[in-house]
Amino acid sequence: MKTNRIRYYKFFIIVLFFLAWEAAARFGPFSEMLFPGLMTIGRRFWGLLLEEALVFKTLYSVAVVWLSMLLSLTAVVVLLALSRASLFIKTAVELIRAFAAPIPGVAILPLVILWFGLSRTSMLLIMIHATLWPLWTQLSLAVDRLSRRFSRFERAYRLSHWKRFWHLYCLGAAEDLKSALGVAWSRGWRALISVEMIFGITGSQSGLGWLLYERRMYMDTAGLYAGLAAIALCGILFETWIFRPEKAGEPA
Repeated sequence: MKTNRIRYYKFFIIVLFFLAWEAAARFGPFSEMLFPGLMTIGRRFWGLLLEEALVFKTLYSVAVVWLSMLLSLTAVVVLLALSRASLFIKTAVELIRAFAAPIPGVAILPLVILWFGLSRTSMLLIMIHATLWPLWTQLSLAVDRLSRRFSRFERAYRLSHWKRFWHLYCLGAAEDLKSALGVAWSRGWRALISVEMIFGITGSQSGLGWLLYERRMYMDTAGLYAGLAAIALCGILFETWIFRPEKAGEPA
């Protein structure tokens, strides 16, 4: 099967990467302080799990991203409902999206800090900015597509607002919602790590970005690589298990 071959290829590529890394660490021109081997990184990863609460930092970062996605999705649903009722509102939201979507969250970080200080509210606003626009872009396109497809059906059967919302738009846009959440997750995850590293929100409830910042301050290169590995693993797990698009049966 093609799916099995892809899995074998991925496993083979990972093994090649590990072998190349270990060869570069052992025989390359860099010292172990700058380019540690896999065993050193693995021991440091285990040490971070036991001593630095790596699991709790990871869960905290994931929770922040999901909270921002939930708030953004709620805002998008409200905006979609309003935009369906008023062309003015839809035009205004599209204009704001055109201005705001290309701006990275880190770029507006100084303004947010001036308004709200170094607080978790500031971080959450940056996260909402990162996740809101991908959700709006894809879901608004999905709603427009479904509206064109079922416009005659809606007029003929005179569906109630709730039935129209649930059966036509929610169920019809389920795959688009999954894809939009995947894009919002990737953008929000990157924004969170960047903001935490720059912001340095201290305290017991800090995330993976702050962990990287601490490892850099302490010149703990192996711990830095271990933190990067934790970030990469979270991204792979979510995009592979949760946000993977459904595929029809593929030929072998």
